[in-house]
This record gives sequence, C-alpha cells and structure tokens, in this order.
Amino acid sequence: MANFKRKKLTFFSFLVLLFLIAALVIDSYKFLQMKEATERIENNISQHNSIFYEEQFNAAKKYIQEKRFEMALAVYNNIEQSNASSEFKQQALFNSANIYLESAITALENGDEASSVPNLELGKLTYRKCLNLNPYHYGARYNLERALILSPEKKFEKKDNSIKPERGESAVTTMKLQAQGMP
Repeated sequence: MANFKRKKLTFFSFLVLLFLIAALVIDSYKFLQMKEATERIENNISQHNSIFYEEQFNAAKKYIQEKRFEMALAVYNNIEQSNASSEFKQQALFNSANIYLESAITALENGDEASSVPNLELGKLTYRKCLNLNPYHYGARYNLERALILSPEKKFEKKDNSIKPERGESAVTTMKLQAQGMP
C-alpha cells in the first residue's frame, strides 16, 4: 500500500514538473518576443501589426513623422478596435483625434475650409469617444474645446411661431394626386 502511494505521489510530482516546465517555456518565448519588439523599437523599425501595443504606437509615431497620416490612423483604429486595455484605447483615440485636428487646422491655414470641416467633425467625435472612456482626460477636453471654437456646434432651436413643416416636407406629404392629361 505504501508503494502505491509512492507511485501516485511520483506521478503527481511528475505532472507538476511538466506543468512548470511548460510554463517556463511559454514565459521564455514571450520574453524573447518582448526583447525582439524592444530592439525593433530602439532601432526605429517597429511593425504596425505587432502583438505589442507599445510597438504599434511607435510605428504610428514613425508614420506621423513621415507624414503618412492615413497609416497612423489605421494603426490607432486597430488598437481602438482590439481588446486592448482602456488606457491604450484612450491614448489611441486621443492621438487619432489630434491628427484630425491638426489636419483641419492646416487646411484652414491654407484657406481650404471645405476639407477642414470633416476633419474637425471627426476630431470632435473622436475626442468625445476618448472622454467617454476617461472623463478626466484633460488633453482631450482642451483639444475638444479648441475644435469647438473652430467649428461651433449648430443649435437647432424650435421656433414657437412655426408649426408648419418645411416647404419641401409639405410638398411631399400634402400634394393632391391628379391624373395629368385626363379631362
């Protein structure tokens, strides 16, 4: 009977040892991946499709320096759509909103008001998403106020003396049908 207990204990300790070895191998592999990602970040050759969000942010920063804003926005959008933590998502939203705001300001400085309006609206929307994740993000609050100064929100007030629908709506909904060409 003691021999049976010893065999059971040996088998159980062998299983525990295998589990620990597997965990060590997995951790070693993750450590090597992180080391490679750190080296890529240090050498400024980050990959935008990396599994590490820090490397993705570094790739987006590189795209911004190269004036490839669409690629940076794509990286930030991927981070926001992923299952990243709230901190990474709010930072990605804030950075993408900054890209929209800066491109709108550049367009306004160049006299191109038509292309600045969509970027301002996208910037305001993205800053609001960031503030939904963290209402105390002061950078997003400040830049949202800047965007609102450049493009204020329209106020649609209901007029007390106006109960009739707009002319186009009235024309569509109250026209009498008449057959044309018939006596």
